[in-house]
Amino acid sequence: MRLSPRHIFPFALLAASITWIFTIETLPPLEPLVEEVIEPLPPPQPVAPFIYEFPVTLSLCPKLDVANAPLADTALHIISYTATLTINDVTLARAPVETACVSSGFGNRNGQVHTGIDLYSLEPVDIYAAADGTIREAEYRYDFGNMLVIDHGNGVFTRYAHLDSFSGLNAGETVKSGQIVGVMGNTAGYLIPRHLHYEILTGEWGAQAGSFALTPVDALYIPPID
Repeated sequence: MRLSPRHIFPFALLAASITWIFTIETLPPLEPLVEEVIEPLPPPQPVAPFIYEFPVTLSLCPKLDVANAPLADTALHIISYTATLTINDVTLARAPVETACVSSGFGNRNGQVHTGIDLYSLEPVDIYAAADGTIREAEYRYDFGNMLVIDHGNGVFTRYAHLDSFSGLNAGETVKSGQIVGVMGNTAGYLIPRHLHYEILTGEWGAQAGSFALTPVDALYIPPID
C-alpha cells in the first residue's frame, strides 16, 4: 500500500523532534557566569592652591614722592632688583603681590620708622605668601587693619597689613610659597589708600609682644656691587 504524505508527516515530525533532542544533549555545557568586578573610583583629590611666580621687575610709583626710594633708572625700574632674597636660609619674595608699584620704602618717614615697604595698586590685586610657612596671626588691628603674619622657620617671618580679606585662612594653617593669602585693601582705623604694607621680620617670637618683638628687615635692600 502506498502511503500518502498525510500519513508520512507525523512520522517525519517525530523523527525531527528526536534528532533535535539528541542535538541539544550533545551541546557543550555552558561556562558558569563570572561575576563582574567593578573597581571603585579613586577618591576626589583636593584642589591644589594656585601658586604664583613672583615678578622679576619692580618699579617706583610714578607721580609720587616715594619716601626712602631705592635706586631706580629713568623708567623708574628699581636697579638690580631681584624677585627674592635669602635670609637665614629662607628664600622670600621681595614683593609678594600680583602687580604693584612701590609707594614708600623702608626707613625714617615723617619722624617715625616705617618698618616695611608699601606696594600700591589702584585695583584690589591678590597678595601671596612670600615663602612656605605657618600662619601665626590673622587678626584686625586699628593701625594695620586686617593683618596676617606668617612664620617661615629659622626665625624668619613676614607681615601683610591692610588686607581686604584673609582668603579664609586662620592662625595655625600652613601655606605654600606663592599661594594666595589675601587681597590688597585699605583696611585700618583711619582713611588710607589701597596698598599692601609688607614686612620681613627676624628674631624670636615674643611671649607677649608676638610679632612686634621681632626685628624688621628692608625687603628691597640690595647689597652694593663690589
